[in-house]
Amino acid sequence: MHYDVAVVGAGPAGCMAARELASRGFKVLLLDKEGLPREKACMGLLSPEGRRLLEEGFGPLPAECLLEPAEALGVKVLSEGGGEYLLPFSGEGLWVRRASLDAFLARSGGAEVWDGCRVTEVTAGRFYARVRFLRGEEEGEAEATYLVGADGAESLVSKTVRPELYRLHTLPALERTVLVLSEGEADWDPRWLGLAVLARGERLGRFFVRAGTVGMAISWGQERHWQGELEALREFLSRRIGLALRGESVRMVSVSNRMARSGRFNLGAGSALLAGEAAGFLDPWGFGIRLALESGKLAGECIAESAGENVTPHLHYLRRAQPMLEMWAAGGRKRSAGRVGELDLSPWAGEKGRTARRDLRSLRRRLSR
Repeated sequence: MHYDVAVVGAGPAGCMAARELASRGFKVLLLDKEGLPREKACMGLLSPEGRRLLEEGFGPLPAECLLEPAEALGVKVLSEGGGEYLLPFSGEGLWVRRASLDAFLARSGGAEVWDGCRVTEVTAGRFYARVRFLRGEEEGEAEATYLVGADGAESLVSKTVRPELYRLHTLPALERTVLVLSEGEADWDPRWLGLAVLARGERLGRFFVRAGTVGMAISWGQERHWQGELEALREFLSRRIGLALRGESVRMVSVSNRMARSGRFNLGAGSALLAGEAAGFLDPWGFGIRLALESGKLAGECIAESAGENVTPHLHYLRRAQPMLEMWAAGGRKRSAGRVGELDLSPWAGEKGRTARRDLRSLRRRLSR
């Protein structure tokens, strides 16, 4: 069966690309390896700009996609040195249930959706793509004129269309994040996402507290382990906000693509475009939904612009993505003041106290690793 566009990955990036193309009359196939809805190891924080993109494309989110309270105010940073710093959003963000959100986006985008469909092989040429897949025990394939790879950090599409770039720059930049969910409570406003700058460790600890559930997340690179840092985060939160956990915990692991920290991205090649973390789009703080939506929309627009031309959409995508690449590549690498991602560090950087300056230096080191 032949489609105008095959989109691999039904997260926000893939769903946004599919919606953009289907709304313009393209015949779109959207594939995802998991059955929808499916759980994701994600904090579920949707920034104000991400909310705007999502609501412009899909309309207001239904209640089942929202956590309670749904309002997201921004980030509160706690330092082991005693500092506490508010980094508010410029508008109102949302807390979302990723499983429900992705399922809603997939069924609302106008594409033909094949979930529970694991892509095993990709072939991409000039105005031609073929995907082979397993759906249950059944093998199959689909052909398309264009291809969008939105299949996450360990993207099969990325490995196929730019194998050397993937090997040299994506693989070394992959890091894992463990999200641990437990019953418990703490003295914390659930509208804020918490970041912890610990004396030990190399990354930021992330946490939230809402409706009797506590989530704590720690990331680690190729050669590190997470158990010690997670325990350090739990002990720190017990001292600072009275964290008390109960019962058994649930652990989820995800993989992130951090190649943007070195200023590198993989946008694909020819008629195969990459979006979201497959391309390297990830906020310095680790928030990926907004960039997934933005890059997916742009990929869809560039395919539509190139249709009927003897020019592959990658050239359009490379040109139009430049402002986004420049803005996000510098986010956590070189700046510790001004806007980093969607958070403004200027008030913090303007504080004169020694503790604030020390904490800001420590934050900068963690953002750049």
